[in-house]
Amino acid sequence: MHKFPLSTRVVLLTWSIIIWVLSLLASYIGYVSTKEYLAFPDAMTYSTGLVSLTLSAFIMLPFCLSGIYGSIKGQRMNDKHQKVAMMIILSGFFLSLIYGFSFKVFFISSMNNKGYYSCSGIPTGWMPGMATKYVINKDLCNKNK
Repeated sequence: MHKFPLSTRVVLLTWSIIIWVLSLLASYIGYVSTKEYLAFPDAMTYSTGLVSLTLSAFIMLPFCLSGIYGSIKGQRMNDKHQKVAMMIILSGFFLSLIYGFSFKVFFISSMNNKGYYSCSGIPTGWMPGMATKYVINKDLCNKNK
Protein backbone atom coordinates (compact mmCIF):
# COMPACT_ATOMS: atom_id res chain seq x y z
CA MET A 1 0.00 0.00 0.00
CA HIS A 2 1.19 3.48 -0.75
CA LYS A 3 1.40 6.17 1.93
CA PHE A 4 -0.87 9.20 1.79
CA PRO A 5 0.86 12.58 1.47
CA LEU A 6 0.49 15.02 4.36
CA SER A 7 -2.07 17.14 2.47
CA THR A 8 -4.32 14.10 1.99
CA ARG A 9 -3.97 13.20 5.66
CA VAL A 10 -5.04 16.69 6.73
CA VAL A 11 -8.04 16.61 4.37
CA LEU A 12 -9.08 13.16 5.67
CA LEU A 13 -8.87 14.29 9.28
CA THR A 14 -10.72 17.54 8.60
CA TRP A 15 -13.57 15.87 6.72
CA SER A 16 -13.83 13.09 9.28
CA ILE A 17 -14.29 15.65 12.05
CA ILE A 18 -16.80 17.67 10.00
CA ILE A 19 -18.83 14.57 9.13
CA TRP A 20 -18.78 13.39 12.75
CA VAL A 21 -19.95 16.77 14.07
CA LEU A 22 -22.73 16.93 11.46
CA SER A 23 -23.87 13.40 12.25
CA LEU A 24 -23.93 14.20 15.98
CA LEU A 25 -26.01 17.28 15.18
CA ALA A 26 -28.38 15.17 13.07
CA SER A 27 -28.70 12.64 15.90
CA TYR A 28 -29.45 15.45 18.33
CA ILE A 29 -32.16 16.81 16.00
CA GLY A 30 -33.66 13.32 15.79
CA TYR A 31 -33.55 12.96 19.57
CA VAL A 32 -35.18 16.35 20.16
CA SER A 33 -37.87 15.63 17.57
CA THR A 34 -38.65 12.25 19.11
CA LYS A 35 -38.81 13.81 22.56
CA GLU A 36 -41.16 16.52 21.25
CA TYR A 37 -43.41 13.92 19.61
CA LEU A 38 -43.63 11.92 22.85
CA ALA A 39 -44.74 15.07 24.69
CA PHE A 40 -47.91 14.96 22.55
CA PRO A 41 -48.40 18.71 21.94
CA ASP A 42 -51.72 20.06 20.62
CA ALA A 43 -50.32 20.38 17.07
CA MET A 44 -47.26 18.67 15.58
CA THR A 45 -45.77 17.82 12.22
CA TYR A 46 -44.61 14.20 12.30
CA SER A 47 -41.85 12.87 10.04
CA THR A 48 -40.42 9.36 10.21
CA GLY A 49 -37.21 10.72 8.70
CA LEU A 50 -36.61 12.92 11.74
CA VAL A 51 -37.02 9.95 14.06
CA SER A 52 -34.60 7.89 11.94
CA LEU A 53 -31.97 10.63 12.26
CA THR A 54 -31.48 9.59 15.88
CA LEU A 55 -29.12 6.81 14.81
CA SER A 56 -27.15 8.79 12.20
CA ALA A 57 -24.08 9.20 14.43
CA PHE A 58 -23.88 5.42 14.80
CA ILE A 59 -24.12 4.98 11.03
CA MET A 60 -21.47 7.59 10.25
CA LEU A 61 -18.98 6.52 12.94
CA PRO A 62 -17.19 3.90 10.77
CA PHE A 63 -16.74 6.47 7.96
CA CYS A 64 -15.19 8.91 10.38
CA LEU A 65 -12.97 6.30 12.00
CA SER A 66 -11.67 5.15 8.63
CA GLY A 67 -10.79 8.75 7.77
CA ILE A 68 -9.06 9.24 11.10
CA TYR A 69 -7.21 5.94 10.65
CA GLY A 70 -6.05 7.07 7.20
CA SER A 71 -4.89 10.41 8.53
CA ILE A 72 -2.92 8.86 11.40
CA LYS A 73 -1.46 5.79 9.67
CA GLY A 74 -1.16 7.39 6.24
CA GLN A 75 -2.81 4.47 4.46
CA ARG A 76 -6.18 2.82 3.94
CA MET A 77 -7.64 0.46 6.48
CA ASN A 78 -7.05 -3.19 5.68
CA ASP A 79 -9.83 -5.14 3.98
CA LYS A 80 -10.84 -6.99 7.14
CA HIS A 81 -11.55 -3.74 9.01
CA GLN A 82 -13.32 -2.26 5.99
CA LYS A 83 -15.68 -5.25 5.88
CA VAL A 84 -16.48 -4.83 9.57
CA ALA A 85 -17.06 -1.11 9.04
CA MET A 86 -19.41 -1.80 6.13
CA MET A 87 -21.37 -4.31 8.22
CA ILE A 88 -21.75 -1.71 10.99
CA ILE A 89 -22.89 0.91 8.47
CA LEU A 90 -25.44 -1.42 6.84
CA SER A 91 -26.67 -2.67 10.22
CA GLY A 92 -27.08 0.88 11.45
CA PHE A 93 -28.93 1.87 8.29
CA PHE A 94 -31.38 -1.03 8.53
CA LEU A 95 -31.77 -0.57 12.27
CA SER A 96 -32.56 3.09 11.63
CA LEU A 97 -35.25 2.16 9.09
CA ILE A 98 -36.77 -0.43 11.41
CA TYR A 99 -36.66 1.99 14.34
CA GLY A 100 -38.27 4.78 12.31
CA PHE A 101 -41.13 2.70 10.97
CA SER A 102 -41.81 0.77 14.17
CA PHE A 103 -41.87 4.07 16.07
CA LYS A 104 -44.34 5.37 13.49
CA VAL A 105 -46.67 2.39 13.99
CA PHE A 106 -46.50 2.78 17.78
CA PHE A 107 -46.80 6.56 17.64
CA ILE A 108 -49.72 6.72 15.19
CA SER A 109 -51.71 4.22 17.24
CA SER A 110 -50.96 6.20 20.41
CA MET A 111 -52.10 9.41 18.71
CA ASN A 112 -55.31 7.76 17.52
CA ASN A 113 -55.98 6.63 21.10
CA LYS A 114 -55.45 10.19 22.34
CA GLY A 115 -57.90 11.62 19.78
CA TYR A 116 -55.51 13.30 17.31
CA TYR A 117 -56.65 14.17 13.80
CA SER A 118 -54.54 13.99 10.67
CA CYS A 119 -54.68 17.23 8.68
CA SER A 120 -55.09 17.02 4.93
CA GLY A 121 -52.61 18.68 2.63
CA ILE A 122 -48.89 19.28 2.88
CA PRO A 123 -47.56 20.86 6.10
CA THR A 124 -45.93 24.24 5.58
CA GLY A 125 -42.24 23.92 4.75
CA TRP A 126 -42.29 20.19 4.00
CA MET A 127 -42.00 18.28 0.74
CA PRO A 128 -45.02 16.20 -0.32
CA GLY A 129 -45.10 12.81 1.40
CA MET A 130 -42.39 13.66 3.93
CA ALA A 131 -44.51 14.73 6.90
CA THR A 132 -48.04 14.79 8.25
CA LYS A 133 -49.54 17.37 10.56
CA TYR A 134 -51.50 16.00 13.52
CA VAL A 135 -53.73 18.10 15.77
CA ILE A 136 -55.89 17.53 18.81
CA ASN A 137 -58.58 19.92 17.49
CA LYS A 138 -59.47 20.16 13.77
CA ASP A 139 -59.48 23.97 13.97
CA LEU A 140 -55.69 23.87 14.49
CA CYS A 141 -55.15 22.33 11.01
CA ASN A 142 -55.26 25.76 9.36
CA LYS A 143 -52.83 27.41 11.78
CA ASN A 144 -49.08 27.35 11.17
CA LYS A 145 -46.95 26.05 13.99
